[in-house]
Amino acid sequence: MSSAELATVIASADFSGCSATIVGYGYMGKQYLKTLRALGVKRIRVCSRSKASLAGLETEKGVTVSTGGFERLECRPEHNELGIVATPTPSLMAAAQHLVSLGFRRLLIEKPVSLWSGEIERLAKEFSGKQVEAICAYNRVAYASFHEVRSRVYKEGGITSCTYAFTEMIKPDWSQRFPPEELALWGIANSLHVIGMAHGLIGMPREWSGYRRGSLPWHPAGSLFVGAGISDLGIPFSYHADWGSTGRWSVEVHTSLSSYRLCPLEKLLRRTSQLSDWEGIPVVAFAQDVKAGIVEEVAAMLSRDIRRLVPLLSLSEAAALTRYAEDVLGYSSQ
Repeated sequence: MSSAELATVIASADFSGCSATIVGYGYMGKQYLKTLRALGVKRIRVCSRSKASLAGLETEKGVTVSTGGFERLECRPEHNELGIVATPTPSLMAAAQHLVSLGFRRLLIEKPVSLWSGEIERLAKEFSGKQVEAICAYNRVAYASFHEVRSRVYKEGGITSCTYAFTEMIKPDWSQRFPPEELALWGIANSLHVIGMAHGLIGMPREWSGYRRGSLPWHPAGSLFVGAGISDLGIPFSYHADWGSTGRWSVEVHTSLSSYRLCPLEKLLRRTSQLSDWEGIPVVAFAQDVKAGIVEEVAAMLSRDIRRLVPLLSLSEAAALTRYAEDVLGYSSQ
């Protein structure tokens, strides 16, 4: 389904009977609230540790607020109410577990859920035993550009090969902005966005080999990563990242007729011959004023019909993706 077709399906859906609870009201929590409003959800609960951050929401129609953090949240969810966990990374798992203890059985948990694949695996098993549908919010696999290229390569007979780059655009103030533990595992905390998008198109890695070199003061595992492999769909791929150079995130996929480039990931370019220029391909999103991919993934969580159109990652799949990143980047699992 093309990006325009998906946007039309979302626009025609009725979400007015749905309900949702957002835990965490920082940048991402605000994006989720914008999304729920854009979709027309009428009953929304927002939980934040800070009372000041919720100022102005108390009087808004259809919105109730809870302060003091997720630990103090007490509520009885409606049938199929969606729980959205958008806290800082260290508390994502605990917040999700608290929602489940309250009776929530459908969760959208911000990526990466945990910095360690072992913790995600254990949470997946715990929630599976309680019949909880939990999704890790890798919104790049819900981008309009992702759906557009997926639709086009399908019509062209499928992807023949893929290459992706996850070079980080490092800022000098990162040591002040992010905790040391998160920076030491930055490939999972951040680079998995583009890695997950690439493998959302070609399938999960089946076999691969790679090389690591260098280090950074805050990232001792390495600064240069190159490798290649084949996916479980039989598609050859290669990856590259040089955190000390000038590259950026990108995904390229190839068919027998065309090459497609996502760089930046929100945009799509196409080339139909070796000598032709890259040409921009229009992509259509349901709500342009919301962070890309958020509306699509939330709509998929609220509607079973839309869920079949958007390839969201279960916790088990997120754990597998994190395990792959641990191998590529030289991290240990817990």
